[in-house]
Amino acid sequence: MNQALWGLLSALSLGTADFLARYSSRAVGADRALFGVFVVSCLVLTGTMILDGRALSVDLAHLWLPVLFGALTTLAMLLLYQALALGPISLAAPIVAAHPALVVVFAVLLGSRPDALQWLAIVATMVGALIVARYADHEAETVDGGAASGPISRTIVVASGACVAYAAMVIAGQHAVPVYGDLETIWVGRFVSLVTLLALLLVRRQSPTVPVRLWLLIGVQGSLDAAGFLFLLKGSDGEFAEIAAVVSACFGAVTILLALIILRERLTLRQWFGVLIVFAGVAVLSSR
Repeated sequence: MNQALWGLLSALSLGTADFLARYSSRAVGADRALFGVFVVSCLVLTGTMILDGRALSVDLAHLWLPVLFGALTTLAMLLLYQALALGPISLAAPIVAAHPALVVVFAVLLGSRPDALQWLAIVATMVGALIVARYADHEAETVDGGAASGPISRTIVVASGACVAYAAMVIAGQHAVPVYGDLETIWVGRFVSLVTLLALLLVRRQSPTVPVRLWLLIGVQGSLDAAGFLFLLKGSDGEFAEIAAVVSACFGAVTILLALIILRERLTLRQWFGVLIVFAGVAVLSSR
């Protein structure tokens, strides 16, 4: 199987998992839904580690890197789930999908020097996200009882926070992988995320339990989330690894497509233009 197909499987898995987050988050709240997802993904990743014969070597001097990666993962996904639950998905997803532009901006602050095409892609991605937010249909409704469960402005703010958190998470992961390895970094990060979220729930005096009726949904969602990362890792092994990253970066488009088909969310013509700009910019940034 070539890198493009692995990237496509990754995008389909991550995009579908994010779409399902709308239902689980609305049912039990973003934090409890995410806790269940982390439990399932930890089990899947642990099984993968065992089957792959991976042994985790702890480097205490750099342990803070996967720990930070895991903590940022918790923050990013909590905000994402909240944004998707608030809706519309077709508004939240493109804003969060713009995070690769911020990754490059962060890299510049750390000394990287993007070329002209990358700078153009950064500007295009951010402008596209602004267009999607600016021309959102404030009266949008869907077949499941309303696209938005709160003010549209709240969705924009939460999705923007998720975008920033995702960018920071990616930066932390990029610095942890050379030390721990790709699968090992994701595995440690997921367990840190699980512990971080459990601590947060306990501080809030909230129960982490998920109703039995939702475990099938949570199980599918968590498995797809873990599979998305595993497919991306598989496609990143070998020649033309960047192709997998480019295709996988379009997972937001999958989430939007599912929202359009299943929830019958509507996009204005200007929003469609913004979405296309966002994902064109993401494709350029992910390939360079």
